[in-house]
Amino acid sequence: MVTSMTGFGRATEKCSAGNFVAEISSVNHRFLEISVRLPKDLLSYEALVQQKIRERARRGKVQVRFEVSWAPEFRLQELREEVLESYLKRLDDFYRKHGRAERVDPAVLLTLPGVFEAPAQDEEFWRDEVGKRVESVLEKAADNWIGMRAQEGNHLERSILGLLDELEGYSAEIARAAEAAKGEAVENLRKRVLEVMALSEEAVREQRLAQEIVLLSDRWDVSEEVIRLNSHLQKFRESLGSPEAVGRKLDFLAQEIHRELNTLDSKVSAANVRWIAVEGRTTLEKIREQIQNIE
Repeated sequence: MVTSMTGFGRATEKCSAGNFVAEISSVNHRFLEISVRLPKDLLSYEALVQQKIRERARRGKVQVRFEVSWAPEFRLQELREEVLESYLKRLDDFYRKHGRAERVDPAVLLTLPGVFEAPAQDEEFWRDEVGKRVESVLEKAADNWIGMRAQEGNHLERSILGLLDELEGYSAEIARAAEAAKGEAVENLRKRVLEVMALSEEAVREQRLAQEIVLLSDRWDVSEEVIRLNSHLQKFRESLGSPEAVGRKLDFLAQEIHRELNTLDSKVSAANVRWIAVEGRTTLEKIREQIQNIE
């Protein structure tokens, strides 16, 4: 099954701690590259996120982003009265030392460091509530992401199969056109050789003509190239149905197909054969563009 490297998935979950959002997006890349953006409170889960993504992808540039809106009661900060009282006492002492009679309004001290502090959460809470929620919302986002990649992969596969049909048609055309061109070239050679060697002895003339025809037939014989081309096309078609990641394999096969088309183009000088080879390379380039997005 063909899987695209391009995709997007999003999921949200609510719990007593707040609202969790996970987003995963990816584009094509030669290797697997994962970028994770987590809120400060969830930085300890980066290794988990990396592991989960590696289980679901083999190639591509993947970005994972988490957002958390903590519940008010979960993040309601506690007033540390002993810290506030310490600030007030020091300021009162300072005012008395300098002979000032006014008193400090405690409200102006509320923004000082340590006056308010987020409530500490025990390890069990983070493991059972927050940890499970992070993993759960990540799995849902990953399922949506994989689903979109599979859908895009289906579109790519249908498009590539249609282009493969075109290439197979060009291969058959090249085989027929090259065979016809070879027969015409042999006949033209026969006429030219007979004209040049008209004054030679008949036995020598026939022997020389036979040699030239053999050499020409060998140069114009494209059966091996056509067989290899069709073999590569068949292997390409089979690889599309493989459950493994086949992007790199398809890229290699596309190079081999391109090599055979170039050989056919250079081996046969007939204009119609060369134009068919050009059309084949044009179709192949469309395939190569498509497989750049295949995992």
